[in-house]
Order: sequence, then structure tokens, then C-alpha cells
Amino acid sequence: MSSLHKGALSLVAGTLLIAALPNNAEATYDDYCQYAEYQSSSSCKDLSETTQTRTGATQTISLIGQGAVRSLRGSSAGTINTTLLGDTVMTGLAAGSAAPQNGIWGNYDYTRVGDSLFNTTTKLHNFVIGGDRKIQKDLALGASFTFQDTNSSQIHSDAEAWTIAPYMAYLINNNMSLDLVAGYTWITTENGVAAGEHDSKRYFIAPNLSAYTTNLGKWEIDGHLGFMYVKDKVDGYTGSTAHSIDFSQVKTGIGVSYSATDSLQPYFNLDYEQDLVYKAANANYSDTGIAPGLGLRINLPASLVGDVRVGSNLGRRNIDQESITANIRMNF
Repeated sequence: MSSLHKGALSLVAGTLLIAALPNNAEATYDDYCQYAEYQSSSSCKDLSETTQTRTGATQTISLIGQGAVRSLRGSSAGTINTTLLGDTVMTGLAAGSAAPQNGIWGNYDYTRVGDSLFNTTTKLHNFVIGGDRKIQKDLALGASFTFQDTNSSQIHSDAEAWTIAPYMAYLINNNMSLDLVAGYTWITTENGVAAGEHDSKRYFIAPNLSAYTTNLGKWEIDGHLGFMYVKDKVDGYTGSTAHSIDFSQVKTGIGVSYSATDSLQPYFNLDYEQDLVYKAANANYSDTGIAPGLGLRINLPASLVGDVRVGSNLGRRNIDQESITANIRMNF
């Protein structure tokens, strides 16, 4: 067969393949990244890795940030009969003659992410422990350690990550506080039998400004404005050279809580996320999202405060996400 005939047959075969893919007039990545034979391509890998970076980093940073806020306020976002900057701190069932100076806390978060572009479901488990100390009545310093396990129906995204992150929180006045989290993450990713494992390193920094009311009786309204910058450095492995992934996001939101009793405080929060650096944004992943949440704070004996929350992430094209979070803190 002549080279001309071979070229013509190749052109026809390629045309038929493209025509067979669904919705090819609208979205190139939607057309082929959902098929296993194309998911090893560099374009699809970039999309998958960027989504993993966004999901994994935002969940970890959010959990550590909650710990930073609690270091001065006692509970996750609001307070339960807590006097800010006062000589005494009342937390429902626990009261003392002096404000607690130290705190230890733990978080667990389960997140499920559905990706219709890759037709995969990813499950993330986050375990966080932390501790902090008030070195002044308006300034606290702390540190946290996180383990994150990621398991996906697509083999490229199975990973284990360990994070160490110091943090600080500063109470500006009775209604505003500033916290800052910075961290370093080690990540080991399983790529399947053929490609084996590869390692990544993640660096991040995340400042956050919070504001809250203190004079609405049993009601409290709080808001926040935060920023995060994340950089992953990915080692090379079979089929992929060493590369970096950059991600940054601005997040703002509002929460409303009600002290039903001295020990129970239900709350609702709604956040808006805007991804600033997200290299998959032009390939049928949205760079904005809305994250509602519903939770309950509980005062426990022995200066313990607990918190349980369910949340979601809406409005992101090709992504659906749900999570449940539980945490506990002891002040002493």
C-alpha cells in the first residue's frame, strides 16, 4: 500500500474517531479525558493533578485555619458565652477565674469528590492534631500536623500526604481577628504498576481576616476574607517529567449561629470561592464555587468544645463535592 493510501486511511480513521466522541463541538477535554485510553495523556494528567491539588490543599488549609481561629475564640467560628479579651472565659459548662492560656485540638474530615470529566470518585480522609498557646491575651501561636489519605477510582490519584504547619492568630479588637497559616507537605502518589510511585512537595501560605458580632444576644453573625497560595513541586516518573503546579484562591463567606442553650449552638455558613491561579480553568473546570455548610457546636465537660459540620461545594462545572467534619478542642 502506498504512503498516500496509508495517509488517507489514517486521516479517515482519525476523523471517524473524533466524530464518535460525544459533544465534540463544545469541549475537547470533555470529549476524551473521560476515556481510560486518553487519561494518561499530558493534558489529562494536568487537569487531574490540578484538581487534586485544589481539593487536597483547600481541605487541609481550611481545617488548620479553623484551629487557628479557635486559639483565641474557643470555638470554630462563633463563641458560646465567651467574653473576648476579658479576664475570664466562660464556655457554657466550663468556667475559670482566669482565661485558659493553652489549647489542644483534633480534626477529622471526610470529603467525597465526583469528577464527571474523568468519570471518577475521589475520597479524602484528613486527620489533624494541633496545639497552641496564648503568649498575650490577644496573640496566640500554635502548630499542627496533618495526615491526608486520598483514594480514587482512577489510579493516578491515590496518594498519602503529611503536613506540618505553624500558625498564629491576633485579636485586632472585640470584633476582628487575623490569622496566618504556613505549611509544608510531603506527598507520595501511586501511579499504578507501570509507572510506580512519585513524590511531591507542597508549600502554602494562607492569611485570613475574620469579623464577628458580639451584641446580638443569642445570635451571632461572623464573616471572613481569606487568601491561599499553594505550590506543588512534582518529581518526574514514567510518562511524566518533573513539573510544578501553582494554585491560589480568594475565599469569603458569612456565618450565622444561635445559642439554643448554654451548651448547644447550631450554625449555618456560606462561602464563595474564586480560584486565581488554576491552569485547568479553561478546560471545562470552573474557577468559582459556592460552599454551604450546616453544623452544631457543643460544650462538653472538662473545658471541651466539640463541633460537627456537613458541607458541600456547588457550582463547579464537572465537579461535585460533599464533606463531613468533626473536631474537638480542650482549653486549659
